[in-house]
Amino acid sequence: MGGAGWGRRRGRKRPRVVFAFGVDADRRRLVEMTWVDSELPGPAACEEAVRLDPGSAAARLDLATAAFNEGRRDDALASLDEAVRLDPGSADAHALRGVVLAAVSRGAEAVRAFESAAAADPGSIEAHMGRAMACMKLGRRADAVESFGRAVRCDPASADARIGLGGALAEEGRHAEAVAAFDEALRIEPRSAAARTKKGFALLGMDRHRDALAAFARAARIEPRLAVVHVGRGCALLDMKRHRRALAAFARAARLHPGSADAHRGRAEALRHLGRPKRALAAIDRAAAAGPRDADVHLARSVTLYGMGRTDEAVAACEEAVRLGPGDKDIAESLAEVRRLAGRA
Repeated sequence: MGGAGWGRRRGRKRPRVVFAFGVDADRRRLVEMTWVDSELPGPAACEEAVRLDPGSAAARLDLATAAFNEGRRDDALASLDEAVRLDPGSADAHALRGVVLAAVSRGAEAVRAFESAAAADPGSIEAHMGRAMACMKLGRRADAVESFGRAVRCDPASADARIGLGGALAEEGRHAEAVAAFDEALRIEPRSAAARTKKGFALLGMDRHRDALAAFARAARIEPRLAVVHVGRGCALLDMKRHRRALAAFARAARLHPGSADAHRGRAEALRHLGRPKRALAAIDRAAAAGPRDADVHLARSVTLYGMGRTDEAVAACEEAVRLGPGDKDIAESLAEVRRLAGRA
């Protein structure tokens, strides 16, 4: 976890953006962001402050924060729109607008809000981190790399910014640079399980399986109950053809997090290699239930079904994978191959 303060106003801390790295369940989930203010007056007091001083952008910002903390996102946006109208140069108001817009899946608007925050305060690490995360959710990975890089330059001592940068670089396929970013994060925060876990997956992307296994082992010593750490161990062991040990790692991940599609997909892959197709299919069906919109799960299901001689079902599963991952060249090629093998080219 990490976060950065926003300075002080009226003798108390400004609201903060807190960055939480999501490594407990899904390695692809980069970061999440919330806005907190433990010293904020209650909603009634905020409403009273706006009534007494309707031209105060700061009062509107407090009211928006209180509304957002209560889950009233539309009210928060209305207050923020007014705060921005009253003070167009308020980096705080633009940044909170970005947080709220991201929370309601209005990603493109969130990016623009964070850009406005950065224009108002170029040194705001929160503005750059927020823009980076919003870009990641939109699939704009190169833009995310740029914004995380700006965040690192704003605060070179931020492990969070370097972890974010490493994650974005890894998504771009720039694994060696990602590993370097994670190493810098670990220099700052040696006990970061997130950095060690994400470094492990980046090392897998470089086919450095033994180094990846070592990274996951270190992460497991820090946070032994993180399911994704054991998913990573399983992936490394699979690549090293240690199928029984891989199965044990994936099974442990599934026990720790029964809803992990990655854990069940890994179990299925290990079971398939161990010649247990029926158990592999049961595992991949659990993966599909946990991640019904995960193209990789349906591709793995296709491979399992084809190995059992159920070719029509294998084609259908691969078609579903293509539907869920329309831009994935590897999945498209897999569909062409399974159709050819099934005589439906």
